[in-house]
Amino acid sequence: YATQKPEALLERIIKGSSNENSIVLDVFGGSGTTAAVAERLGRRWITTDIGKPAILVMRKRFIDQDVKPFLYQSIGDYQKEAFSSSKLYKRIGDLSQIVMGLYGALPFTEDQLADRNFGYIKNQRTLVMVDSPNKLTGKATVKRAIEAKNTVLGGNWDKVVVLGWNFAYDISEAIELYNDVEVLVIPPDLLDKLSSKKEYKKLVESKNIRFSTLQYLMLKPIEIKRISEEEDNIVVSLDNYILLSPDNIPLDEKDKEKLQDIINNDPLALIEYWSIDPDYDGITFRSTWQDYRGNTANDSDPLHCVYRADLFLPYKEKRKVCVKAVDVFGFESIVYKEI
Repeated sequence: YATQKPEALLERIIKGSSNENSIVLDVFGGSGTTAAVAERLGRRWITTDIGKPAILVMRKRFIDQDVKPFLYQSIGDYQKEAFSSSKLYKRIGDLSQIVMGLYGALPFTEDQLADRNFGYIKNQRTLVMVDSPNKLTGKATVKRAIEAKNTVLGGNWDKVVVLGWNFAYDISEAIELYNDVEVLVIPPDLLDKLSSKKEYKKLVESKNIRFSTLQYLMLKPIEIKRISEEEDNIVVSLDNYILLSPDNIPLDEKDKEKLQDIINNDPLALIEYWSIDPDYDGITFRSTWQDYRGNTANDSDPLHCVYRADLFLPYKEKRKVCVKAVDVFGFESIVYKEI
């Protein structure tokens, strides 16, 4: 970043204004220089940035510097805040009806179904469910959609489409588990575009709303090799990466064609960074292994991550392995396996 301060200057400022174990805050983190210097000087630190590229740069920098364990969190729920401040849509059902119309589905009448979050595609046996911006769409949501597919108006629907705003870590497992459910992403800026009834009418007429498929990571079966009574060797390997529709990524046509070629032939090349928590507690992700593009410590290829990790861990009868990956566009995917 052009605004990056010299480390020597930051060192003087931090030494002159804090003590060891003090907390240093940088709310415009950029490439993470302030946090990196604070770490080196024995300070605790908090750094933030609104841009995903900055977060990627920081995270890789901290790994290279071998910093102490740190917590990465995405703060704030934009869709929830935007909905709460909306003057047009006071009820979730009202918003669901709007989203359904933009997708091309029709709502059920109150006589048919009281739940206003469900609709259907005309002349098709396709059920549509719109989730709330206040919720995370996950395995439980997909299970509810399957139940609706089998019961709403007697069932016999060919498939069900779930439209969601925000997604839980177990969504990829649900997608793999249920073949007759399609999960689509509601455009994150849709609430901005629905600022007035006039704007809604424009969107309907333009048909310029794209509901993208969800990106998710797939793992090969995790291998467990017993080394001794006290130690296991666990092998975690990436299998595939399914990216959301390239039509929703701001690229020109020539670059979209190149991207599509990568999606078809080398999808894991899109992974910028991935990490593993071999003992995930379901709440806090604690990375004990990570790799990223440009890191040639694990192999000599700067354009690809390594796709296999060998972990040597204390023996446990059961464990939950969680993997996080971030692609070159900043989209994050999470998958976990119980072994």
